[in-house]
Amino acid sequence: MAANLPLVAVAGYLAQAVFAILIAAVLASFHRHYRRDFLRHWAFSWWAFACFLLAAGAARLPAVRNLPPASWLPLAIFLASLVGGYCQIGWLLLGTYEVATGGTLSRRRGRFLFGGLALLAIATAAATAMAAPERQLLARSGLQALIAGLAFAAAGVAVLRASRQTGGLGRQLVGGAFVLYGLERLQHAAMAAALGPRPLLDAGWVTALGRYESAGAYLAPLAFMAQAVMGIGMVIWLLEEERLRAFRAAEQIAHLAYYDALTELANRNLFHEHLRLAMARTAGTGLGVAVFVLDLDRFKGINDSLGHRRGDEMLRLVGDRLRSSLRPGDTIARLGGDEFAVLLPAVGGERDMVRLGEKVLDSLRRPFNLDGHEIVSTASLGISRFPEYGAEAEELLKKADVAMYQAKSLGRDGLQLYAAAMDAHALERLSLENDLRRALANDELLLFYQPMLDAESGRVEGVEALLRWQHPVHGLLMPADFLWIAEMSGLSNPLDMWVLGSACRQLRSWHDLGVPQLRLAVNLSARPFQRPDLIERVKDVLWETGVSSSCLELEITETLAMQNAEESLGVLRGLKELGVRIAIDDFGTGYSSLSYLRNFPIDTLKIDASFIRSLTDDSGSFEIASAVIALAHSLDIRVVAEGVEKEPQWRLLRDQGCDEVQGYFFCAPLTAADCQRLILERPQVALPIATAADSDAADSADSADSDTEPGERAALG
Repeated sequence: MAANLPLVAVAGYLAQAVFAILIAAVLASFHRHYRRDFLRHWAFSWWAFACFLLAAGAARLPAVRNLPPASWLPLAIFLASLVGGYCQIGWLLLGTYEVATGGTLSRRRGRFLFGGLALLAIATAAATAMAAPERQLLARSGLQALIAGLAFAAAGVAVLRASRQTGGLGRQLVGGAFVLYGLERLQHAAMAAALGPRPLLDAGWVTALGRYESAGAYLAPLAFMAQAVMGIGMVIWLLEEERLRAFRAAEQIAHLAYYDALTELANRNLFHEHLRLAMARTAGTGLGVAVFVLDLDRFKGINDSLGHRRGDEMLRLVGDRLRSSLRPGDTIARLGGDEFAVLLPAVGGERDMVRLGEKVLDSLRRPFNLDGHEIVSTASLGISRFPEYGAEAEELLKKADVAMYQAKSLGRDGLQLYAAAMDAHALERLSLENDLRRALANDELLLFYQPMLDAESGRVEGVEALLRWQHPVHGLLMPADFLWIAEMSGLSNPLDMWVLGSACRQLRSWHDLGVPQLRLAVNLSARPFQRPDLIERVKDVLWETGVSSSCLELEITETLAMQNAEESLGVLRGLKELGVRIAIDDFGTGYSSLSYLRNFPIDTLKIDASFIRSLTDDSGSFEIASAVIALAHSLDIRVVAEGVEKEPQWRLLRDQGCDEVQGYFFCAPLTAADCQRLILERPQVALPIATAADSDAADSADSADSDTEPGERAALG
């Protein structure tokens, strides 16, 4: 049996090497999916360990052991064994450091680590170069086993210590297996050390060598078991992390349904729910419910002079001031931009409303400190009250908004109670509505196109059609200036159909010029989406223009999709049967319901620009964007980030796996002629490196009216 011991040892090494290769392949596969550095380093460690095991097994073959020490084959085998063994230790330590600390070892320290291990391998090879093959094998494998044992034991302790904070069965299994395997390696080192001092030709040395190889052969199942536990533990660990990430992503997305991401105040949805509940509770009690709508005066100047980062901080501070100036039971919401709403349940009369309104305005008149800049700001406030001014939540909000604009028109920094006479501004709206009706006939409408780029390569994947109105008196108007009139007056349907037809004809001309795969995104507003003949009209446009349905992407807001979920689902399924792609625009500003992501036939999610602008600060937008991307990809939905204006935003989005980007940082909205030159001459845009001038230009474009999207502002910049 002693004669078979070398072959038994070789078989043990081979079995361990095969299992090491399997573990390395599993870790490499997980790294490709999860993009975690420690997975890559541990995969390299197991590849190196497989090389060490194969070389160590080859060195124990009788045909190799009987060769002279100076032969090239034993030297090559020993070199492969040393390189594999010490690289295994280096990569193991790198991955463990990342697990234990949550950080990444610097390149300089990494080079120092591998340099030290390389010097140790060279010194070991040099010190044993002239020894007998048995002595070489003993010294080299024993030293490697000692270092590997200490490294695995230390790594196991580090992983187990980290698991106390994070928990999880997978981490505990991996840490325990590391310790067990480290002890097995230390046992090999101890046996080699005990055998080393014996004379080479002594009969006792031969007997001890046989015992060493016999023990190594019988310890192989222990090492094999430790490796198996490591592999199983790593798989469990990653599955636990994936479950935790999915749970956190679901929590964050659900949080968006009721809270503003920037200020953590209630959003419009939660405000409406609280308002309806307060109205129901006070009905018939003689008390009322007051609704405040306030808007910061000249907030645009803060963005222009100090930048949007400080502007966002200003909004957070305003939210804090409102909390401190109102009662615990009052509801404060951010409706969007620099507009806030306050719900005051159980308010007695006009005097109480005015007193509380003045208290709110006084709290905002105190100076704000923004990074050392003392800012004095005021606000305009409008008030409506249930039941005098309406019985519906939206009606009360609208009338408070009308009163707020009346306060602004009277000089700002004041409050106004709603009065029916304030609706006189409807005359101005009627004039603009008549102009808009003539705009379709007078050819005053035009389209701009903003490219959508692959986040990695910069290739132009598609364009989004953006509507503009060249008003004969007011000049070039943005959608925010007139689409609300179109929605209220019933003009949104002919406008949307005009945009769809014109954009598809333009797309067809670009396809004919040699870019047949270019995709077109067109926004749909509420009224056209709710028309029963929408699907037939889209089909007619596709037939008339000759555009492939797969190249058309229709964008709807999540609020629109959820207004009548069952009806929306039927419309979206009908559009999908045509082959049209569906995108959810401004994701994160409305309902953010997880159910429609799962049930609706959605191809693309577009992250709202309000999250993109604050990616690099502490507002939580990075975590939200990361959660949206992870959740969308888990549902096989592409993610587009709109309003990317700075290089750090693009880099963060790209690193998180965002598929496409659009915004001023890459390209402003272009006229049809300029867009044609871009897609024909530069189908792959070189992703720029931000300079000081670029940042100033982006900040300048970003300082337009706060109700306008950044990508929209760029067209005028």
